[in-house]
Amino acid sequence: MHKEIAAGVFPNIPKLAELFEVTERTIKRDLAALRDEFNAPLKFDRRKNGFYYSVAGWSPPLHRLSEGDLLSFFIAENALKLTGQNSQALQLKTSLAKIASMLPDEISVDLATLGENVSFQNTPFLTIDPKMLQFVAGTSMAQQTIEFDYYSPHNQQRTHRKADVYVLHNFAGDWYAISFDHEKQDYRDFHIGRMSSIGVTGECFERRNDWHAEDYLARGFSMMRGGRLTTVNIVFDPYQSQWIRERHAFHPEEKREELPDGSLRLSFKIGENGLEAVARFCMQYAGNCTAEKPKKLRTLIQQKLKKGLDLHR
Repeated sequence: MHKEIAAGVFPNIPKLAELFEVTERTIKRDLAALRDEFNAPLKFDRRKNGFYYSVAGWSPPLHRLSEGDLLSFFIAENALKLTGQNSQALQLKTSLAKIASMLPDEISVDLATLGENVSFQNTPFLTIDPKMLQFVAGTSMAQQTIEFDYYSPHNQQRTHRKADVYVLHNFAGDWYAISFDHEKQDYRDFHIGRMSSIGVTGECFERRNDWHAEDYLARGFSMMRGGRLTTVNIVFDPYQSQWIRERHAFHPEEKREELPDGSLRLSFKIGENGLEAVARFCMQYAGNCTAEKPKKLRTLIQQKLKKGLDLHR
């Protein structure tokens, strides 16, 4: 908008709204901000039916924004995309474009090429409707009980559920509603992408003071949790340990032990239901990773490896 006005082409509200593909109301608000918040010498020429600056060469003080700040916006936009929030990413991208249009040319040019110089990639995730995510988030903040139909890939059944959403949790791009399930009288992780026919019940709930998200998440591995607590020990050989050391903790309460031969031992406690996810994790490093305990984990890995060998004979 600033560039259009500064260019001396006398743009008016309808033309600006068409150019930026927004409503005239939005343009009016932005013009008011330009005049009141940035002290722009903004005037309207009735003869030319457009806006202009009464002080030649005026520029908004936003040019003090650094390229590092812009890069942060750019990364945030892509991070939102990676977590499935495409609509929010689009809003941020629009805001980013507006900021870029008000900066000196040399910075704007660099910003335009960021997409070519910086790339992002995530593991595949289940795409969800942003409106669904916003709805669930809203009911959680308002502490409103919801009901919905839920499909479980584990038992391949669809059931009607009633729950109080305590926390929205994003894991590897997938959104989960960690909730108190009224039927099970326990906490469950509902993937928002598997919810349907969702609505509020008209009831409200109070969060229990003795429930903490950090403690709850620590009892699982990936998004599998529950069952009796058990201690997991995994040892990576000297070769693979080089990469494991570079990574942040794979479990929030993980302990690391350096072994004399250069190997690395990871130890943590989880519910036994999470051993399935730990087995999959270990198999990613097959040949360079040993599951020491519990015995149930070792047996689980043996069964999976045997089945894999049978399928590839």
